[in-house]
Amino acid sequence: MLWVRPGHAGYLGPELDVGVHSAPVACLGLGLDEPFRLETAESGEHTARSVFAAARTRHRIVTDGWILLLYAEPGGAASKALLDGMTRTEGPYGFHSRHEAALLDAARTGVDALDHLVSSLAPPPRPPDPRVMRVVRAIRSDPSAFPRARDAADAVGMSVAHFLRAFVSATGTTFRRYRQWARLRVVGAGLDAGHDLTRCAADAGFSSPSHLSETFRRTFGLSLTGLLASGVEVDVR
Repeated sequence: MLWVRPGHAGYLGPELDVGVHSAPVACLGLGLDEPFRLETAESGEHTARSVFAAARTRHRIVTDGWILLLYAEPGGAASKALLDGMTRTEGPYGFHSRHEAALLDAARTGVDALDHLVSSLAPPPRPPDPRVMRVVRAIRSDPSAFPRARDAADAVGMSVAHFLRAFVSATGTTFRRYRQWARLRVVGAGLDAGHDLTRCAADAGFSSPSHLSETFRRTFGLSLTGLLASGVEVDVR
C-alpha cells in the first residue's frame, strides 16, 4: 500500500530492493518483522528496528521482511513529532522510536490507524512566516505556481536571499525540493485516479514520463514502473 495525505505519505509492504537515495522529505522507517540494516553516506551502516532520516540524506534500508515508511512533509508537525520520538540521534539520523510499539500495532491494523496515530503524535506547529506559507499553499495547490524562487519572493515582497532562508526555516527543505515533493504528490493523486504515467507526468509539470521516472528513482531509490509492477495499491485522500 502506498498512500498520500496532505501532511505525510507512507508505504507499507515488502522492501523493493531500493537503492541509495535522497528524499526531499524526512522519512521514518520501521521493520515490521525484524530489525533492518540502514546504509548511509554519512555514517556507515546501522542495524535498528526504527530509523528517522532527515530530508536530503543519502541512505537505503535493506531487509528481507516487510517495512513501514512514513514520509513527513518538511517542517510539518508530523515530521517534528517523528524526530522527537527517537531515543538516540547521530547526525541527520534518529534511532529507536519511543512509538515503535504503537506504530507496529497501527501498521498491522491498517492505513487508517496509522493516519490517526501520526495525527495524534503531532504537536501544534510553531507559526512560520505567513509570507512563506502563502507560497507553500500555492505550491501545494499548483506545483507550477512559481517556476523560480525569484518569482515566489517577488510575489510576497521579499528578497530572494531572505525568502530562501525563511523557506528552509519554515519547511525544513529547499524551495526546489519542496516543489519536487508537491509534484510527486500530484502524480500520486493521478495514479489513484487511474491515469497513465504520460498524463500523470504532464499534470505534475514533468517534461516527459521519463523525466518523472528519473525524478522518482532519484527520490525513492527505485523506478516508478517497478513500484507499480509490484502490485502496490495507491490511496490518496
